[in-house]
Amino acid sequence: MRAVTLPRFGGPEVFACEDVAPPRPAADQMLLHVAACGVCGHDLLNRAGHFPHTRLPAVMGHEIAGTVVEAGPLVSRFKAGDRVAVIQRMPCGICHLCREGRENVCVSGPGFYGEGISGGYGEFVIASERNAVRVPDGVPLDIAAVLSCAIGTGYHALRRAALRAGDTVVVTAASGGVGLHTLKLARLMGLRAIAISSSAGKGDRLREAGAAEVVVAPDFSFHAQVRALTDGLGAAGVIEIAGAPTFASSIRALRLGGRMVMVGNVAPGSVALNPAISILREIDIVGSGHATVSDLEAVIALVSRGEIMPEIAARFPVEQAGDAHRLMEQRGATGRVLLMHPEAEVAPC
Repeated sequence: MRAVTLPRFGGPEVFACEDVAPPRPAADQMLLHVAACGVCGHDLLNRAGHFPHTRLPAVMGHEIAGTVVEAGPLVSRFKAGDRVAVIQRMPCGICHLCREGRENVCVSGPGFYGEGISGGYGEFVIASERNAVRVPDGVPLDIAAVLSCAIGTGYHALRRAALRAGDTVVVTAASGGVGLHTLKLARLMGLRAIAISSSAGKGDRLREAGAAEVVVAPDFSFHAQVRALTDGLGAAGVIEIAGAPTFASSIRALRLGGRMVMVGNVAPGSVALNPAISILREIDIVGSGHATVSDLEAVIALVSRGEIMPEIAARFPVEQAGDAHRLMEQRGATGRVLLMHPEAEVAPC
């Protein structure tokens, strides 16, 4: 198959377009022809070598939708021709995490696309009934590709935040793909969202997405403004997408008994935490990974009903993966960037 490969870690220039052997599905797996694959900040970190489970040469890409071209004899719910989207990981289906509906953090299955298993920068990927969701005919596959990550990640995080309608939630890195869609979801859930951005020029876009207030903080310090906007109380929750750069201000932006949900960390490494802050203020700090299958099913239903739609910033032929990465590193995209395979379904502009 044709694939954009990562032969070594480095900058966007390291990608190579070449012919590689396609993945072979097991009896309980399917082979998908990839229509489109999203690009997110995780990909930039993976390309730079920050994830120890990535085996080189790698075919990256975990935001995937496509068409089933082959289904193994043990697959009963899908057949050739079905249109599907997948969550980022292929779980085992039998461990305690999978049995508890937390298959998104299963480490006993084949692995994470683009790291342990071949990803969507290639023409074909494998999937299973445990990580695939059928896509309705009314949802184009390029839109479906980003639903698990761009919208599903925020959906999962907001569920873990356990907020109530009317609560105030802060969203950091709000102009990125996950942040923008988390604002949309927050509005759907009846939350008052305060968007944090380092760029003054993105305020209107963030308000259109669902932000009740926008705080511009190029120095990553915003807790004073959040407290002023909440009558001195602070926010009920923070969806922390940036991680280390904004962590210190995020925790100070929380009200007593508030909850921070850690979703991303754009600058890999540790952060300083004084335990007294969490103890005396009874602040919860909760980790949140990517979407589960049930999260993806819920998001696809929202999109199918027209209640939410992903923001697509740009589309590139898959061969131009390096250009897509450069655009994101330059912070030139508000919304999701897509890599398109030949003859892929494309949503109308």
